[in-house]
Amino acid sequence: MTWLAAAHATLPDEVGTLSSSFLTSVFTLLVGIERLFHLDEMEDVGFALLCGGRWPSRFPVGGWRRRLSWQAVEAFCRRTSPWHLLHDATALVSYDEHTIPRWTRKFRIAKGYVTTRNKRMRCEKLYYTYDLLQQRYLAVRAMRGNVDLIDVAVPLLQQTLRCGRPEYVHAVFDAGAGKRDAGVRTLWDLVAAEHPRLDVTLRACRYPHRLRRWKALPSGLFVSEVEPGPYTEAPAKEIRLAETETVLHEEPAEQAVRTVVCREIVPGPKKDRWHPLFTTSLVTPLDVLTMFRSRQHHEQAYRVGVYDEALDAVPCGYDKKSPDPKRPRFARGALQLMGWLVALIYNAVADVAQELGRDWEGCHLRTLRRTFINRAGMIYGTPKAVVVQFDPFAGQEVLTSVLDRFNAEDHRLPWLENRRVVLSLTPRQRDEPGSSRLILNN
Repeated sequence: MTWLAAAHATLPDEVGTLSSSFLTSVFTLLVGIERLFHLDEMEDVGFALLCGGRWPSRFPVGGWRRRLSWQAVEAFCRRTSPWHLLHDATALVSYDEHTIPRWTRKFRIAKGYVTTRNKRMRCEKLYYTYDLLQQRYLAVRAMRGNVDLIDVAVPLLQQTLRCGRPEYVHAVFDAGAGKRDAGVRTLWDLVAAEHPRLDVTLRACRYPHRLRRWKALPSGLFVSEVEPGPYTEAPAKEIRLAETETVLHEEPAEQAVRTVVCREIVPGPKKDRWHPLFTTSLVTPLDVLTMFRSRQHHEQAYRVGVYDEALDAVPCGYDKKSPDPKRPRFARGALQLMGWLVALIYNAVADVAQELGRDWEGCHLRTLRRTFINRAGMIYGTPKAVVVQFDPFAGQEVLTSVLDRFNAEDHRLPWLENRRVVLSLTPRQRDEPGSSRLILNN
């Protein structure tokens, strides 16, 4: 089922603007329109055809978003989530939040810790589920700013087990899931209930009393490992790994949690870095550290969302029409929808980059947008088709297989008398030797 079909099946269409508003919301992310009011400056016929055949305006699109209920958006997210990637597979899944700061002074919304500002401030959060092996988003959930990862860790993990139906999943959490020992124990109880199809690794909080104990471990417990430096030709760096157990608050020693302590040796006057990890897995400490480090792919996906898809510009979740600004309602429909569309665009662009070949696999959206998407061309209309012919550009031959597959799938525009969309390239004409001159006027 396509995204538009899923939107028609789940999202409301009270005034008949669903198709144009939804398509505008999708293609603004794809072509790089950061703010909704930038639509007033658009004069691109091709963009208008993509968004329902008419010039898009911020007023109907914004009004449609504000009327979305979280129940309808949740249904849309369920229909479009790529849970098939986990079916009967061995999965490595990361759970983490993306915090969106809000600068309002009129509405008193919940505060949370914003890492980019290094302080507590008014904010809202999007909790994402991310497949580290396939490097694709799986799900999203919008929450208030005062909700921590430890509060939603178990529901998100249960959603993965229920919807993804993996044969085995190793869940990776950042330190936000280990703020309270009671939350850690809840995760460990879930692992015990789902054994052997579930394991959990999370970064332990470096509380001073525990950090002192880890630093006091005998040196004989640590095994030295050598890793490549941070850049080419950089000297190798040394890490030391030790395995121990940590007794949680008000628990007996028999329930101690397996802990992998990583000591990163820092040369010079700086202090060594300590990275403790709680884990239920029985693999070696180096394997535990390697799996946890792959969580960086999730952080990189957030970076792509922020800089390439304007993730921090998604609509706010607090209702600006609330009668009491000190206690505004939390209308998370538009917030969660746009946060999920950012994830869907990320997944779709990653699929296209993979299809383009090894040289393009892993490229960010901004690279593909600059190279292939935002290209000039001509649009020709016939009684049965809309032909889009790109102007010639360097490297266009890579698109041949992608355009052939697109044309074979017979895509049509229902709002343009169901005409078929055909994409084509213009052959590049190479000048003969000696036919071109470069003139420089001094």
